[in-house]
Amino acid sequence: MGVNYLVLLFTSLYLAGTFLYYKYAKKKGIEFRYKPFYLLAVIVLFLFSLYGIIVGKQFF
Repeated sequence: MGVNYLVLLFTSLYLAGTFLYYKYAKKKGIEFRYKPFYLLAVIVLFLFSLYGIIVGKQFF
């Protein structure tokens, strides 16, 4: 189950960084650029790891 925590940690850091950059870009008035496929993949990994921690199953 340690892998779920590791995946949750890294995906949380990525999503938090993306959110902070979005807020910064909005404040400065610059274009917020990201790759939607990568962001979607990270969100799915985040949800899988969170679900795995809640139910106690290892997905990775």
